[in-house]
Amino acid sequence: MVSEDIIHARFKWQSNATPYLVALRCDNNALTYQKLDQYTDALAERLISHGIKPGDIVGVYLNKGMDLVISLLGILKAGACYLPLDPYYPVNRLAYMIDHAGTRLVITSGVLDQALKDASQRCEWLDITRLDLTLPLASALPKVSGSDLCYVMYTSGSTGKPKGVMVSHRTVVQYLKWMQAAFNLCQHDVVLNQSSFSFDVSVWEIFWPLMTGASCALIDEEMKYDPLLMANFIRRHRVTVAQFVPTALRIIVDADVVGDCRTLTHIFAGGEALPQSLVDDLSRQFSGQIHNLYGPTEATIFACHWPCLPEQGEGMVPIGRPIPHARAYVLDNALKPVQPGNCGELYLGGDILAKGYLHAETLTLERFVKDPFIPGENHKMYRTGDLVKCLDDNVLEFIGRVDDQVKVRGHRIELAEIEMHLQALPQISHAAVIVEFNQNNKIPTLSAFYVSRHQQPVNVQEVKSALAKSLPFFMLPSRFISLDKMPIHPNGKVDKSNLSSHENKGEREMVDIKSKMSSDIEAQIISVWRTVLKNKELSTKDNFFDAGGNSLLMSKVHREIKDKFSTPITIMDLFQYPTVQMLSQRIAEKNAELLGKNK
Repeated sequence: MVSEDIIHARFKWQSNATPYLVALRCDNNALTYQKLDQYTDALAERLISHGIKPGDIVGVYLNKGMDLVISLLGILKAGACYLPLDPYYPVNRLAYMIDHAGTRLVITSGVLDQALKDASQRCEWLDITRLDLTLPLASALPKVSGSDLCYVMYTSGSTGKPKGVMVSHRTVVQYLKWMQAAFNLCQHDVVLNQSSFSFDVSVWEIFWPLMTGASCALIDEEMKYDPLLMANFIRRHRVTVAQFVPTALRIIVDADVVGDCRTLTHIFAGGEALPQSLVDDLSRQFSGQIHNLYGPTEATIFACHWPCLPEQGEGMVPIGRPIPHARAYVLDNALKPVQPGNCGELYLGGDILAKGYLHAETLTLERFVKDPFIPGENHKMYRTGDLVKCLDDNVLEFIGRVDDQVKVRGHRIELAEIEMHLQALPQISHAAVIVEFNQNNKIPTLSAFYVSRHQQPVNVQEVKSALAKSLPFFMLPSRFISLDKMPIHPNGKVDKSNLSSHENKGEREMVDIKSKMSSDIEAQIISVWRTVLKNKELSTKDNFFDAGGNSLLMSKVHREIKDKFSTPITIMDLFQYPTVQMLSQRIAEKNAELLGKNK
């Protein structure tokens, strides 16, 4: 095996060793290692001809598919690093990421929304579908070192703007080397890529198989939200390794489809706390190995691992022990180790850490601090903000957070970012956001409390629409509650312990449940919702997930709505616009766009 700590160098070595094996699988298409190597060489050369230099940040604005993986590898071969631009994120958020990162070229395709191009006019756009990638490589590609950046991924930020985490080739390769040593992918293995490439889990889903002669199967975004379609995809492509956020894994297990996926040997869970009850239920359908992985983006994908077993009591599964090239410290406020069994903040060190935050030196210095337990000035440790307890045999148990960062349906969210966007609206003077658990299905949801400016009534629909222009769907509050004044703690901060939508008059109670439908579109959508959710009392302002919906039921809604409307509505539209009112407005906007194009 090649010794270089460079992703594309390891892929090149593997391509030379197994040129005719299948590297990528997508729908009914397949691409060999040799072809993938050829196409990515050609793309790298084209990028260089457009002025891309080592160290540049190149955006990727593509739907999941082979062109996406070709783009990632082509960018790395050109000596640049990639910036994921998820097509399902709001245009304003993507435009900020492009501008903040200093990206001057974005790889895209002709089928995606023109709005982002209009919002980032200083950026050059390269349509990969128009490129001839069969041309042979004419000149040598740039040299890259392990310390060079591999990608920049933006996560939710407490300042109101997302922050870009810079990750090098070396730390990614170190992580993938551990995965290979621990779980040993072979040439017959197929790894499922279902995570969005804006999440770092996708890095191992894509590059681990490509460094080992295995195959990566890319499932369509629409398909992955339907457990039945997901299971069919796994069976058809004989997937052996898959990873899921526990929330998604619960839906798949409840659909009782895992038992039919007989080729699966490893299921990984990560991104949020894993209940032991879910492991128990999964084990009744699945006889392979179950793993819990933990780690923030700043620690290069995952830093801790725990092998899961059924019938281990109640509560949450431990996050485990640090992987071999990682260090984990449980410290008090004075950065002193706490006694075993006591709670402390988790700090991570070792050859796993990101290089810091892009264009944010002060924040980098705050979060990446000197490691006092290792001699030398260059050793850092990352302050995770996670409270953990060290159990017997150095096993770590997740307890909670020291700040306002939360996980909702697997997504990392800074509540302060949502609050900043709310308070930037002219009709709101003060806002606070908390996580609550739905009383019916125990699913975590976001509730926003606000004090209106000059005590004037607030149109919540306008607030939701404004937020949807800047925040991704998973950061949109489900409930909006008006307060006369915000409860304040003696220290001057908002006392969030006194906020509860279950005890306040929320948006739902301030509207007429039997309100008239504002359009035929709303009437048709609410009919579908009431049938699927078996609830005739649903209002146009009810959040689908708060009303008992999940991904499986959402896929049923999607099929019904596609049959009723000629407008192209994706399942991600349903996630991003989770009320009938918001979705009908989105459909009306798309209808207007189509009408304008046809004139």
